[in-house]
Amino acid sequence: RFLDYLSDLCVSNHIAIPVTQELICKCVLDPKNSDILIKTEPVKEMSQTHEYLSIEYSEEEVWLTWTDKNNDHHEKSIRQLAQEARAGNAHDENVLSYYRYQLKLFARMCLDRQYLAIKEISQQLGVDLIFLCMADEMLPFDLRASFCHLMLHVHVDRDPQELVMPVKFARLWTEIPTAITIKDYDSNLNVSRDDKKNKFASTMEFVEDYLNNVVSEAVPFANDEKNKLTFEVVSLAHNLIYFGFYSFSELLRLTRTLLGIIDCVQNP
Repeated sequence: RFLDYLSDLCVSNHIAIPVTQELICKCVLDPKNSDILIKTEPVKEMSQTHEYLSIEYSEEEVWLTWTDKNNDHHEKSIRQLAQEARAGNAHDENVLSYYRYQLKLFARMCLDRQYLAIKEISQQLGVDLIFLCMADEMLPFDLRASFCHLMLHVHVDRDPQELVMPVKFARLWTEIPTAITIKDYDSNLNVSRDDKKNKFASTMEFVEDYLNNVVSEAVPFANDEKNKLTFEVVSLAHNLIYFGFYSFSELLRLTRTLLGIIDCVQNP
């Protein structure tokens, strides 16, 4: 409730309140108050494969560490927490729930490019680490949705990204070529965009693969928990489009997938 209350104070009508954000950032991220947060450790290499881990991911584990009220230190892999929470372990379920609300608070603290929070949080939760968690099918949908939301506000919606017009509807006559194809058409293709795309290449691939899977399902919106993740993935795709990450041909491909999802809604 405490974390949720702080999250609500950061925004009003989905718009960030910079002054309140700044006050909360200085308090929550102060080293003196670090014991209220669950820390996300970089990927640790596992010495053995547990039964809840697949072989493919046995060496890609994200760990959480925290201190309890008795000042005892704890650490556990995020997958193990998820596995034991599903099995009915109330303590692990509470830890995972607390962590999810912490991610929500972090995203709200960074909303609308609040760089005081972005600078600190992006150092703790890098692009690769967040991607690994939001793409991990062994984690619950609501937690993956929180990581997806965090990716948007910590790494995507920030400098050097700027809104671009994917398609120019008005151009100078002299700029219009005598012949053009879809592959040739790119109003914003430049080296800087390629650099940005390289950083988020895995994220973009995940977004497209996930949306393709949604559109291919017989009943794509039957699972309410999965719908939370779908909403965040679509929101992430929306921002990647408007920040100019996609070429025109890539944009057409993604648009067909999104239109397919709309058709699923209209024809349940």
